[in-house]
Amino acid sequence: MIPDAVLEKTMTQLAALQRCKQDFTYFLKWCKIRSDDPDHLGLIRLNPWPYQIERAEAWMQGDSEIILKERQLGFSAVLVAPYLLWRAMFHQWVCGYLSVGQDEAREEITRIRTIHAELPDFLRVNGNIRVDDATFDNGGRIIAFPSTEHAGISYTLQLVVMDEFAFHPYGASNYTAIQPAAARGQFLIMSTADPSLGPSGAFHDMYWASKRGDMPYTAIFEARRRPDRPQEWYVNAKKAYQGHEEEFDAYYPETDQAAFIAHSGLVYPMFSTSIHVAEPTFSINEARRVVAGVDFGGGDPTAIVILGMDGKQNVHQFAEFYKRGSVGVEEIGGFIARYPVDAVMCDPSQGTSIETLVQTFHLPARKANNRRGDGMGLVSFMLANNRLTISPECVNSIDEFHGFRWAERTDMSDRSRYSTKTSVDNHADAMDARRYAMVEMLAMLMPHSKLPEHALSGRPLSRHAV
Repeated sequence: MIPDAVLEKTMTQLAALQRCKQDFTYFLKWCKIRSDDPDHLGLIRLNPWPYQIERAEAWMQGDSEIILKERQLGFSAVLVAPYLLWRAMFHQWVCGYLSVGQDEAREEITRIRTIHAELPDFLRVNGNIRVDDATFDNGGRIIAFPSTEHAGISYTLQLVVMDEFAFHPYGASNYTAIQPAAARGQFLIMSTADPSLGPSGAFHDMYWASKRGDMPYTAIFEARRRPDRPQEWYVNAKKAYQGHEEEFDAYYPETDQAAFIAHSGLVYPMFSTSIHVAEPTFSINEARRVVAGVDFGGGDPTAIVILGMDGKQNVHQFAEFYKRGSVGVEEIGGFIARYPVDAVMCDPSQGTSIETLVQTFHLPARKANNRRGDGMGLVSFMLANNRLTISPECVNSIDEFHGFRWAERTDMSDRSRYSTKTSVDNHADAMDARRYAMVEMLAMLMPHSKLPEHALSGRPLSRHAV
C-alpha cells in the first residue's frame, strides 16, 4: 500500500507536470539558469519580468512575432532557451535556433542543457543533448545553426527562432529557404537594430512589412521596460556613446523609428520628428495655396502628398496616399479630388496618366519640374527654417526621412567609400512627390525671372490670388 505522504507527493507532481505541459509561464518557474551577474554567480531560478511574461504568453498561444528590442533584455537565456525546451519536451516539436555564428548557437544549447539538467526528475523528459542539438526520447528535437549559406534548409521545423537576425550574414537567404518548410509552424524573429545598416537590411524591411500587415507576423517593439533601468540609466548610458549616437539609438531606442536611423549621410539631417511632425496650425480650407505632388509608382509605392501654405509662408503636409503594387489612375484621381487643390504636380514621365487626371477628374494636373536639386534645396530650406510640418498620420512620408541618404561610391584608387551629391532612390517615393509640390508651392514667392515656365503664362497662382 502506498503511504499517504508518497501518494500526495505523486499527485502533486502529476498535477505540476500537467500544468507545465499546458502553461509555458508556469514551466518557467521551475527553470534555473546560470547567472552572469558577478554579484550572484551560479545557478538561479528564473523570475521573469512583466514584459517577459507578456512575450511568453503570446508565444505559448503560437503567435509568430518579429521583435525589435533593445540590448540585454534577457530573451535568449530567460525566454528562448526555456521555450525551445518546452516545445521539444512536451509537444514533440522539431525546433530550429539560428544565431549569428557557431559559438552563439552552441551557447544556446549549453543554456538548454543546464535548464534540462536542473529540472526535477518528474518534469524532465530523457534525451541526448550534444554540442549542436538536443534529441528527446519522445521525438522532440532542438537544432542550433549558425547563419551559414545553407543553414536549416534540409529540415522541416515546427518552431524557428532567428536570434539577433539583423546581424546574420545570411539572414535573408536563410529565411527564404526555411520559411516554406516551416509555413505551418511558428516563427520568432528578434534582434537589436544594426547601426551600420540604418534603415535597410532584411530585419528592417521585415519588421516594417509586418507592422504594415504585409507579412504574417506581429511586429513587437520591446524597449525601455526593464524594471532596473529607469530613465536616468539611459541618460548615463548615452554619455558613453558620445560621437556614436547611431549606435546608442540602435541599441537603446526610444521608438522603433529611432532604432533604424543612421544619421550620417542623410539628405535631410535637420529633420526632427519633435519639430517637423505636428498637427496643422491652419485648416486646409484656410490655406493660401494647396498643391498635390504625385509620384506614379508602378510596381513600387505610388505616393501622393497634399501640401498647404498659410499666410505666413509656412507649409504643412495634410495628407498622404502611399500604396504598393498596381494603382490605377482612377484611385489616384479619386484621392486628390477630396482636396481643394490649386495644382497637381506629377512625375513628368507619365504623360498619359496626367492627361487622364485632367480629362476625367478635371484636376489641374501638369508635369512637374523634375530637377532634383531644385526641389530638394527648397525642402531643405523649409525644414532648416522650421517652415515645413507634416501631420503625424502621414507615417510613410515621415519614415522616408530616416532612410533618404546620399549615395555612396567607391574611390577606385584606394577603395575608400565617399558620399556623393546624388540621393539614393530607395524609400523616396513620397520625397519625390513632395519636391514636385514644393517647387510649385513656392513658385509664387520666387523672383519673376526664376518662375517655372508654366507660371509665366498669366495663370493664377492661387485661388486666393487677387
